[in-house]
Amino acid sequence: MSESLSVDLKASLAWLFQDTSQLSTVADVARLDYSNVLGGAPANPAVDLLWHAERTVEAEDVDDLVLSALPKSLFGQSLSFHFASVRALLLVNLSTTAGHDLVVGGAPAAPWEAPFGDAGDSLRLPADSCLLLVAKKEGWTVDDGTSDVLRIENPGDQPVTYRVAIVGVAA
Repeated sequence: MSESLSVDLKASLAWLFQDTSQLSTVADVARLDYSNVLGGAPANPAVDLLWHAERTVEAEDVDDLVLSALPKSLFGQSLSFHFASVRALLLVNLSTTAGHDLVVGGAPAAPWEAPFGDAGDSLRLPADSCLLLVAKKEGWTVDDGTSDVLRIENPGDQPVTYRVAIVGVAA
């Protein structure tokens, strides 16, 4: 049996910005698109691992995703996904309540800092928002036991559910 993985990445932002005066209206109408494919053809950078889940972080708690050992149940079997590098990460905060933010990154032990810059760096993902990171060619390295923990923290007082998909190359 042969396996192949092809991932179609798309992001788009379209806008209409108008400034109206008494005699005229000036408009800025444009669109910024990003579209790319990972895997599936010789011209595209190879990817061979996709992990996805819907998870809930309890109030004032953390969900540490160990990128070198992500659990997955498939057809009644327990599997473990081991990333050597990450090419794309999509994280969606499913809460629609203002203030139900998630803090992404900044794990104190073995932090996966590659896309963030430094070990302590993190970013806040507000409710009803998403984060898309793409590094098409080389990806961001995952070092087993050294730099492999992606922390998802809930600083609030209510549980927050999120969805995540990670695409990359297996260790």
